[in-house]
Amino acid sequence: MEHPADEISSVVSLITTAVAPEIQQDGIQRYFTPDAGFRHPLCAVRPGPGSRERILGLYQWYRVMSPKIDLDVKSIVYDKPQGILILDVVQSFHIRLSPFKPAPSRLVVRLTLKEVDRLYYIAFQEDFYHPDDLMSLVVPPLAPLVRLALGAVGAMSNMCATVAHVLGISDIYQKCSGRSATDSAAENWESDSGLYDTGPRRKGD
Repeated sequence: MEHPADEISSVVSLITTAVAPEIQQDGIQRYFTPDAGFRHPLCAVRPGPGSRERILGLYQWYRVMSPKIDLDVKSIVYDKPQGILILDVVQSFHIRLSPFKPAPSRLVVRLTLKEVDRLYYIAFQEDFYHPDDLMSLVVPPLAPLVRLALGAVGAMSNMCATVAHVLGISDIYQKCSGRSATDSAAENWESDSGLYDTGPRRKGD
């Protein structure tokens, strides 16, 4: 790719929804490095010699499982200095012979790029799903149950926090560290992930 941010939508559509195995193979070989890696909640390919062929196998099996895939790239964030593309994607995946109606699922795709002779290739692909979106991909009717369970865990966490506060348990970490909550929050803060940072950065960054 000469201009990753402009071309990535068509590249993703090509390798995911290709109508023929030959087209899909050509797309993988054209846009992935020979030693590319791939990570998904349900499978992974370690970077190394011949790994691109294994990634091709995953994409081809993905296509076999679902003869019809609808995919829409909603937004793109390109960090050129770091060589990172972040895509917000919504897709509809229908497993062959499944009696369930397909449901749209959302995922975030993180692509690590490698520059070779002024062209950019995908060196590593990571797909991130929320639990309910992953269930929508596999067994759509169970997705509402997963959302219900997530909401229940959230409510239970709040109940436990209230009980801990009443019992004074929430103050233990302050006593162990010897620092107040205000001091800890006011000091330099930064997430290690770098993917979803929206808060303040360290001074001097």
